[in-house]
Amino acid sequence: MQKKTKNDLFLKLSVASFVSILAASGIFSGAYYILEYFNVKIDDVWWTIIIAIIAAIVIGIVLSMIVNVAFFTPLRDLCDVTKRVAHGDFSVQLKEKPKKNGELKTDELSMLIHNFNIMVNELDKNKMLGSDFVTNISHEFKTPLANIKGHAELLKNCESREQIVEYCNNIIEASDSLTTLTSNILRLSKLENHAILEPNEFRIDEQIRMAIIAQEGKWSEKNLNINLDLDEVTIFYDETLFAHVWQNLISNAIKFSREGGDINIVLRKYEKEVVFVIKDHGVGMSEETQKRIFEKFYQGDMSRAKEGNGLGLALVKRILDDSHCSISVVSEEGKGSAFTVKIPI
Repeated sequence: MQKKTKNDLFLKLSVASFVSILAASGIFSGAYYILEYFNVKIDDVWWTIIIAIIAAIVIGIVLSMIVNVAFFTPLRDLCDVTKRVAHGDFSVQLKEKPKKNGELKTDELSMLIHNFNIMVNELDKNKMLGSDFVTNISHEFKTPLANIKGHAELLKNCESREQIVEYCNNIIEASDSLTTLTSNILRLSKLENHAILEPNEFRIDEQIRMAIIAQEGKWSEKNLNINLDLDEVTIFYDETLFAHVWQNLISNAIKFSREGGDINIVLRKYEKEVVFVIKDHGVGMSEETQKRIFEKFYQGDMSRAKEGNGLGLALVKRILDDSHCSISVVSEEGKGSAFTVKIPI
């Protein structure tokens, strides 16, 4: 690509020089015929000097025009828009000149403009995400804090032992929600700031079993049947982060399963990848929810919004992306959801 770009630039300068020489030759020929017409005789030495001066002037003018149009005008535009970006305006875009076949030009200036437009778009997205993040995080903290304050106020004048226990349990639940939210935010922040992964060898199938055992209270309470079909698989990734992936996916499957339902978990090892599938037969989700399920703070089922904060799957997606793995979901309302994780070997 770099060699092709240099060749394009060399070709442009060569054409510019050729055109300049042709123009100089034309002017010289015209001057020669005019002098011949008026019978003006000039010594050969002076004639050579005149030719050189005329050619230098014409070549200089033509090259200056070409350089100004091809290089300095776009650079001036770039300077103007960078001033606007420096003052927080990320809506600016520089005009890109595609080739005749619709492809972008590959010279340095064209690539600079193209990359600048990409950078501004990303800055604009980050600005909007930052604004949404502050709004969402404020809302997520406000609800449990209001819950804690309200029940603490009730406790001051409460005499019933049963009510005191109930209010204390509600306060503990709200506190746990804040703790989970804070932990997820810290994990997500570390990943988004390119925290260094710490890979080591570990057994995925054992991790999955441990995650199921850790949540036995939840699935036992709903009388769920956990059906396991796990190959023995050892991989070399960040063990702590992958443990969070399985915990979150299993927790979601339990949360959205109906009473007495089934959860099927399959782990298969193939030649080039490991495939994990977890399928529940619960409430499912709409097409819109499937498209946005991995966005931060997005909660498609608002009836269950109090049970989470919309960061779990966003964190799972980020962990897998940083590990060069993938996750997808297939779901149908009323029939359950199936999440598939693919891990390259």
